[in-house]
Amino acid sequence: MATRTPNKTNSVEVLAHQSVVHPTTIVGSAISAVTKCAVMLFLYHGYVEAAADTNPGKFLVQIRPDPGGGSVNEHWATVVELVTKGTTPDTEALSGTEAIGATVLEVASTTGFAVEDELYIQDTGTLADSEWAKCRTFATNASITLIDGLTVAKDSADVIWNDASKFVIPLSLEASESFRVVWTHEGAAGANGHIKGIAITYDSDAI
Repeated sequence: MATRTPNKTNSVEVLAHQSVVHPTTIVGSAISAVTKCAVMLFLYHGYVEAAADTNPGKFLVQIRPDPGGGSVNEHWATVVELVTKGTTPDTEALSGTEAIGATVLEVASTTGFAVEDELYIQDTGTLADSEWAKCRTFATNASITLIDGLTVAKDSADVIWNDASKFVIPLSLEASESFRVVWTHEGAAGANGHIKGIAITYDSDAI
């Protein structure tokens, strides 16, 4: 019997890592699903403003059919809505320089932070060097310990924010012409943030 091996495409960008200043809507590019069976979406949001996010932003995962062989905008339909935390996030600057792989980040205050918080570590110099992490534990007013080490080195200009959001969504594409992700944050009261969306597509089985 022949062995079937799934063909996948990794690191498909559905939303670039970018700043989203409230109010705004960001429409991701349409990604063809004609030769794809399924997709796994990985969507990320982090706060960068200590303001009340009373009307939080959301990711809209959308698909459309292909009637008559054309790509018609009116046929986009939302299959999943993913709402972010909607809090007033806590924030704390790093006390010093932390190397790649560091898990213990020194800070002056841990007020508002909790074990298992989803964190966004904002690199204030280079947006793309910002990263998401999860709080393992903390030493009161001394340090925050991450489950996994830093991907990029950080310094005292960089800032830790809590109440970040991460979503993982599997989506069948067998009956879809294309898919996309929209970020929308148009409510009256909101906090600025950063977002990112990547995907792995399941393309076919190879024998």
